[in-house]
Amino acid sequence: MHLLKYTEGWTRRHFLEQTAKGIVAAGVTAPLWETIFNTGSCEAAYPPELLSIEAYTKGKLKAGQELNADNVDIVRDILDPAAYWSIKNDGRVVDLAPTTTQVDWLTPKPFLQATLNNKGKFKIFPDGNVYTLDHKPWTGGIPFPEPKSAEEVLFGNSLSWGKHDSQMGAFHEWDTDAAGNIQYEYQTFYVEYQMVGRLVNDPKPYVPGHESELRYFPLFIAAPEDQMGTSFLQIWAYDQHLFPQFYGYVPLLKRTRSFPTDQRFEPQLPGETDFATDAWMAGDPLLTWGDFKIVSKGPLLTSVSRNSRVNRKDWLLDTCGGKNGKKYFRSTFELVPECYVCEMSPTHYPRAPLSKKRIWYDARTINPLTMICYDRQGKAWQQWEGGFDLYKKSADAVQWDASLPDEWWSWVYVHALDLQSGRMTRFQIVPQIYGGYKTGVNQNRYYDEYCSMDTLRRLGR
Repeated sequence: MHLLKYTEGWTRRHFLEQTAKGIVAAGVTAPLWETIFNTGSCEAAYPPELLSIEAYTKGKLKAGQELNADNVDIVRDILDPAAYWSIKNDGRVVDLAPTTTQVDWLTPKPFLQATLNNKGKFKIFPDGNVYTLDHKPWTGGIPFPEPKSAEEVLFGNSLSWGKHDSQMGAFHEWDTDAAGNIQYEYQTFYVEYQMVGRLVNDPKPYVPGHESELRYFPLFIAAPEDQMGTSFLQIWAYDQHLFPQFYGYVPLLKRTRSFPTDQRFEPQLPGETDFATDAWMAGDPLLTWGDFKIVSKGPLLTSVSRNSRVNRKDWLLDTCGGKNGKKYFRSTFELVPECYVCEMSPTHYPRAPLSKKRIWYDARTINPLTMICYDRQGKAWQQWEGGFDLYKKSADAVQWDASLPDEWWSWVYVHALDLQSGRMTRFQIVPQIYGGYKTGVNQNRYYDEYCSMDTLRRLGR
């Protein structure tokens, strides 16, 4: 008689038992990060049923199929609640793809290499912040690839959102009603500019004189005409207890103003369903939140790769769902073998409309994949879902700027879904927007050109 090693329901029982015992270590058949260090792949760390949607569902679903209302119940247990609802009840469809096992397709290669090189070189000091062992600022990579607590998971993304030294993202945004009818459209660009943890551009790992700063994060509206020139600038301290300096330029008033901390929980533009606090799921300094906990571990079916469409004009994704078929991007889902599911509460924001956030982090990259926010009554309120890919220059790629590398990893799209009203903000990276502003990565010029109060006034009207 041949006994099956992984029987029906084994995966679910395994992760439930680990969570109950407080076991945080990732990997099932082998330690995850030991496997990544040795092979660059996660494949040896997981059994077949966690590396294939076909194996997980015993052949009921396969890569290449469409996931829709008729078959979504097969995988309800590995979807976040909002993704399940939108597919089951709101006409959303997604395409299923094979699981990506090469980890350097899921995160920037310099960031992954720094993670491997710097393993064991950081710790959380008594003030709650992450430093090197000799108490200097973090120097790059995931600080705790083998986390032992929720804080260590969360720091893996809080110190660098996009995981590049700098990134300029030009994007289109559409804000819709519950049916999917577009009510507002914007053309926007942002810059993330790291002052510490720099890996590619000189000076590195820090910009001299700015070691007490983490990042600069400006955002500019290029269209439509009535919002052109509206701009925002956040300057983040390295100390994760401190609120960012948060400024905006208002064209109507032709002046800059500073924003109070509670405006991190309000839309920045008319029609939006997302807030400043939602950026990269955990968009505030980490230690202005609290009650951190890992509530579960396990697989997740979501959008981690194969989402870019560089062979299309403006790289635009197809749409689906809602009553008019234009509410959601038609994205690509695959089975992520293991996620940390973390919760946190806004402990330093007495007027926050949220009671908590629940965020799913890919154990292979500590990249946040999807988030559910809950209102003060504990009811699910907002979903923020990211889609990602390794952008590759190919023979059929269009509008590929000469300044872009041949390969670069990035987010591709975001869904910010209001689960209570049904309204949606969705946006995606495009090669260029009105005014000639172009998507790019790791360019030092972004600091001088966009990361100052003078720039807010210069680009305003």
